[in-house]
Amino acid sequence: MHLAHRDTSIIRARMREDGLEPTRENSVLTSFGVQGEQVFAKVRDTFEPEAVHVHDHVVLTAAGRFKETFGCPIVWDAHEIYEDLAGLEDVRRVVNPRIIRENVPNIDAFITLNRSIADFYAEKYPGLPTATLVPNAVERVSMSEYDGRLHDAAGLARDQRVLLFQGGFAPHRGIPSLLEAATLLDERWSLVFMGWGKLDGQIDEAAARADDRPEGRSRIAKIPGAPHDELLSWTAGASLGAIPYEDTGLNHRFCSPNKLWEYPAAGVPMLATDMPEMALRINEWGIGITVGRELDPHDIAARVNAVTAADLDRMRESCAQFTANDNWQAYEPRIADIYAGLMHEAAASDATADAERDHRERAGTASGLWGRLVNSSRKLFTN
Repeated sequence: MHLAHRDTSIIRARMREDGLEPTRENSVLTSFGVQGEQVFAKVRDTFEPEAVHVHDHVVLTAAGRFKETFGCPIVWDAHEIYEDLAGLEDVRRVVNPRIIRENVPNIDAFITLNRSIADFYAEKYPGLPTATLVPNAVERVSMSEYDGRLHDAAGLARDQRVLLFQGGFAPHRGIPSLLEAATLLDERWSLVFMGWGKLDGQIDEAAARADDRPEGRSRIAKIPGAPHDELLSWTAGASLGAIPYEDTGLNHRFCSPNKLWEYPAAGVPMLATDMPEMALRINEWGIGITVGRELDPHDIAARVNAVTAADLDRMRESCAQFTANDNWQAYEPRIADIYAGLMHEAAASDATADAERDHRERAGTASGLWGRLVNSSRKLFTN
């Protein structure tokens, strides 16, 4: 692994050099282009790639440079609908699709998360290769017995049921609705946030206001994020895992985030917004419950309070079945197949080029021989 420093100090100079007006759109487009160039330069100065696997859309700006310099295939792995991200700046709704549209001809293989996102890209960018679906599934691992760490860190009694939100405390992820719902949960349930982010202060304020429960039964608690290799051991302490994403654009509407696999892998059912891709797996496998896209706090609290011990046991069993069937090991061969196909095409192309070169050389040799024979015949005839 080689890390490249992102230097955006040259953006203004580059815009002047390219004769661009100092607009926000040109600034963003130039910034992304410069970052793509810097990654390309780091690769060029370090090694010669057989293929380039591009995540996001920023380095996609350098796809043409990679192909021109190395003649290698480009695999684009799109984790988002980049032109309709939640809370996206308006100018990026123009720049992001422009980058994709201009680089579609450079893409040799295309990966994305689910059928809904694949259909969006197929309709919006018909020149893209057919999508290979590789979701954010986690590896199937053997879980040890829960050791109480989540409850202990949150200051909760070991028998307290936990509605867990793990990940970034970012806008548009339903956190305000969860905080209000926490005031309506019965005393068996506590809402625990594990992570960090912009809404830290809002969570702290809500926790202070809701401090009306006995010790070990807090309505709201917050703990730091856990190292990734320990995450499932922490998650395992939850009774339900929350994915209450707000319906703020296509990227959220069609999302299938890591947590859709992380929670079941830890044996934890989910409470999620009724978005198409999340609801599809939750309902098909019986691994949780869904709530309406309006994220009404009263509805959330009612659904959580109504969950029985038998419901939790049944959903945990379904989580085990889901994880046994839908995991990283099930999808990993799809990526291997992409590269096997690309390398086969490259080898075939090289073989064709070699054959054409040999043919030209043989034709040149034959032509030279024929010319010498003709000249010799002319000399004999003349003599």
